[in-house]
Amino acid sequence: MPRAAKKSPLEVPQSTDTWYFASRRLRAWIVAEDDEPVRPYLLIVVNLSTGLIQNLTVGKKPVPEEAQKTLFTAMTRPPRGLKIEPQRPARIFFEDRQLQQSLAPALQEVGVQTMYRPRPGELDELVEELEAQLGGDRAEIPDLLSGVRVTAKMIGALFAAAADFYRAAPWVQLANEDVLAIRVPPQKEPYFVSVMGQGGVEYGLALYKKWEDVQRMYLPHDDPLEVVSPGGSHSLLFNDITEVPFDDLDAIEKYGWDVADPGAYPVPSIFLPPDQVRRPGRDEILWYEAALRAIPEFVRQHWSVSPQGEAQPAEARIPATTAAGAVMVEIKYPAGELPLARQAAVDFEALEEEAPPGPPFDRRAIEGDMARMLGMFTDQEVDPELEKAQELMYQAWEERNPARRIALARRALRTSKDCADAYVLLAEEEADTVQRALEYYREGVAAGERALGQKYFKENAGHFWGLLVTRPYMRALEGVASCLWQLGRKEEALSNYNELLRLNPGDNQGIRYVLADLLLSLNRDAELAKLLRQYRGDWSAVWLYTRALLTFRKSGPSPKADRALQEALEENQHVPTYLTGKKRIPNRLPDYIGFGDEAEAVVYAAHHLNYWRRTPGAVEWLERHAPQTPPPKARR
Repeated sequence: MPRAAKKSPLEVPQSTDTWYFASRRLRAWIVAEDDEPVRPYLLIVVNLSTGLIQNLTVGKKPVPEEAQKTLFTAMTRPPRGLKIEPQRPARIFFEDRQLQQSLAPALQEVGVQTMYRPRPGELDELVEELEAQLGGDRAEIPDLLSGVRVTAKMIGALFAAAADFYRAAPWVQLANEDVLAIRVPPQKEPYFVSVMGQGGVEYGLALYKKWEDVQRMYLPHDDPLEVVSPGGSHSLLFNDITEVPFDDLDAIEKYGWDVADPGAYPVPSIFLPPDQVRRPGRDEILWYEAALRAIPEFVRQHWSVSPQGEAQPAEARIPATTAAGAVMVEIKYPAGELPLARQAAVDFEALEEEAPPGPPFDRRAIEGDMARMLGMFTDQEVDPELEKAQELMYQAWEERNPARRIALARRALRTSKDCADAYVLLAEEEADTVQRALEYYREGVAAGERALGQKYFKENAGHFWGLLVTRPYMRALEGVASCLWQLGRKEEALSNYNELLRLNPGDNQGIRYVLADLLLSLNRDAELAKLLRQYRGDWSAVWLYTRALLTFRKSGPSPKADRALQEALEENQHVPTYLTGKKRIPNRLPDYIGFGDEAEAVVYAAHHLNYWRRTPGAVEWLERHAPQTPPPKARR
């Protein structure tokens, strides 16, 4: 059946009714997948004579053409179900004077008068209801200008300092744990600042007013709220537009405050447990402005690292100008000694909250079946007690209940003190701090050495892991290396990782990937090049992109480097999106990765982002060669 032709407003009868046309910018966001967030407008046509809504549309900011189309549609095609006959009103009031003036000629042609009238309050309830539906349960955060003695000029200065700070990107040099002590007169005692951004997840400043608050972040805790200071958690984060309070957005538009990037809207706030958020006051805003001005200068003039990549102590007085005048900012690094040895070994709460449903799969459980079929100790004298203890550990790897797993490990140790896997499980699941985990792993290494004996090491070096009996020792040694790195003892960690590869050059544990990361952090390019050659057949993103980066470091944007990069791009085109900052690295890394997929790119960028950033010209070189359009999403 052919579609009916659209009617002209002149084809419908004219009434004596009065309409009202309003367009409201909603305090809500519409975010389509792979598209820019849109703050929608509500276009509403109300018949003031009858109280009925003639038309209601949610869309983009109306231009005169769209507004005219909406009005003509309301006249000729009223909403179905309301039994409203098509009609032309006698007059239309407009909330927007400019829109009224633009549409007056077209409406006069169809016999409709137009007039400007400020918005009627009766529409507010309808708008608020629609905003609630679009915005969900998100609570409104107070705007920055709501503070006492806070002015638009002051916030404008803060935004300007934040934009300059973001463009300077001091997080390339500063890691989260590089805590600075900063004093801005007239304060007597310094505050403590961690610059966030090196991980590529969140960017900005975390502010602690007492050193105990910094230390609390590194101590084991059962509840994340335990680390929040009684005075609240202070931060200035760079977020995308959807995280900015709507009143702040209106002020940004009104006053033209500087924003460095679509993902860099500065949002200073104080989180107060359990769910309150307040904005910084006048003094805190001025403090942030001074710190944002001083930190990049401190990094540029005074920050240095040793050849091993270790940050060196430094103190400086940096002049800064704020909205309240000139100040001399004092900065000291390190701010104090962090309790690295006491930091939590495992984030148990995150594991409980985000663990996939169903029984956990532990690949080590498979070894129990292999041992039962092939025999674990077939090539040496059997210690009956150790064999019993190891069988208990195979049961532990299969066990779903954490308490029972630990109980089985304890029982295994009572059976044989030489059971390395028992110490590994206790390090993973009972140790509450990194130091305690390290102690367990070291006991596991000693137990493995006793169980295997020196002769076994001499005769079988190069074949470890392929021999089932060596795996508990190898797991313990890997745990030692990992803990040493967490404690900042990189040289010791390096020695242990090298030993793992010496014993098992086939690298079933994937040690080469961790070792490549460590060598980059230590600036050991020659050793890294040797490692890359040793496993030249590896075609993972880690290997190919690291090889491209190392080639660029040696020869710059040369044909050789270009070829290495092209090989990397052919294997995984998702990586540049994260290394160039077009996408942020998610808070939680993927549980599973595949060669060439986006998950592999995320994991690579999470560990290697700053090696690219710290290599002059590398990110720009990568951006020139990367595909201009993002690769299609992998099918799941």
